[in-house]
Amino acid sequence: MPRRIRDTFLLLWLAGCAATDPRDPGIEYASQMYHSIPLEPYAQVDYFPYASDGKHLREPVAGTVPRGKVDFIYPFPNTNEGYEEAGKKLKNPLPPTPENVSEGKRLYSLYCIHCHGEKGNGRGILVESGKYPPVPSYYGPQLKDLPEGKMFHSITYGKNLMGSHAAQLTPTERWQVILYVQQLRAEGLAAEGNTANPSQKR
Repeated sequence: MPRRIRDTFLLLWLAGCAATDPRDPGIEYASQMYHSIPLEPYAQVDYFPYASDGKHLREPVAGTVPRGKVDFIYPFPNTNEGYEEAGKKLKNPLPPTPENVSEGKRLYSLYCIHCHGEKGNGRGILVESGKYPPVPSYYGPQLKDLPEGKMFHSITYGKNLMGSHAAQLTPTERWQVILYVQQLRAEGLAAEGNTANPSQKR
């Protein structure tokens, strides 16, 4: 082959290999080694023709519950009606053992004490700073008779200025916090009763 023809052919061949699209690899050998055949469920970059909805990631079957997540099912909606219903029907499944109350105290000190205060009197450091409005005491007239079901509902969805703590506390942890709150409430009511009527100390 004449040198000129060979050089021309080589030049054309090199130009053909230069991809105009930087993402285009050009000529590939064994392309299946470069492009993964399995679908990427968390990278929906194109339409999947073999599914009716075109999605790579399959949706869970309606009504199914992930293993170990049964206690995350919460039947009461975030409405006033759901709040009242939870107060009537929802009961703490955990016994008030020292272990549960102790864990509730630990969680309370992490997520609740800054507003509700160390003794549950609503005098947390954020409230005392004057930057936030007063918080009702657990043993004050607003909350002293609050059912535990309403407590759980409030922690799950949030109530007034208090946001939802469902992302921070599992259902079991919420019940543990409630056990400790109930202890604080009992201690506060007892202390107020003793102060109001000293004769009860005998």
